[in-house]
Amino acid sequence: MKDFISSSEIRGKDFNKTLSGYSKQEVDLFLQAIADQFEQLNDIIKRQEKEIKDKNDLIAGIEDQKDLIKRTLLLAEKLKDDTLKSADKEAKNIIKDAELSAKERVKKAKDYLSILEHDYVNLKDKKKSFLLNFKSQIKTMLDMIEAEFEKDKEDAKTKTQTLATPDIPEPITTFRESPIEKQESTPSEQKYEPEKDKRKPDNELPMDEQEEKTPKKPKSRINFSLGPNEEDH
Repeated sequence: MKDFISSSEIRGKDFNKTLSGYSKQEVDLFLQAIADQFEQLNDIIKRQEKEIKDKNDLIAGIEDQKDLIKRTLLLAEKLKDDTLKSADKEAKNIIKDAELSAKERVKKAKDYLSILEHDYVNLKDKKKSFLLNFKSQIKTMLDMIEAEFEKDKEDAKTKTQTLATPDIPEPITTFRESPIEKQESTPSEQKYEPEKDKRKPDNELPMDEQEEKTPKKPKSRINFSLGPNEEDH
């Protein structure tokens, strides 16, 4: 590529002289004006080239920033996707663990409730068995007490009847006497038979009064219930 003419070349350009040539002064002035304008244009071109270069550098920097921003956006998008996937996975794991934990807790609660129900049924059966056994023992004891009371009552009645019956002396055996012996016997020799004391002992009371004074033991009747709804189970 041919180099541009510089302003110094324009100013130092020499022309051949001829008889019918141009005026040297006019040519010099014209060349001077062209050289000045050329310098101005050259300066303008240089400034524009510099501006173009600066703008190209700026554009290159913007392009670099654009690429950086693009890469950053891509990285941010990838990071967002990874974060969402990780968060979704973690949320699913948390929900799964919570469901498993809840199921396990529910199972443990049901097992514990089943144990409590089993223990409650056992306690009810033991209570029922104990009350039935206790009731049977109490009934047996009451029957024994009642039998003993009846026996004591009969013994007291027999004793009262024995005390109320007077002592009857044994009969005196008499032999038939001959008329002679009968005549010979004197009143003083006759056997004296004491008169039977028909009075009752001071401490002896009539039968009805003795029965009234004899303490009667009440017949105890204890009703043992197994509690509400116990006999139905």
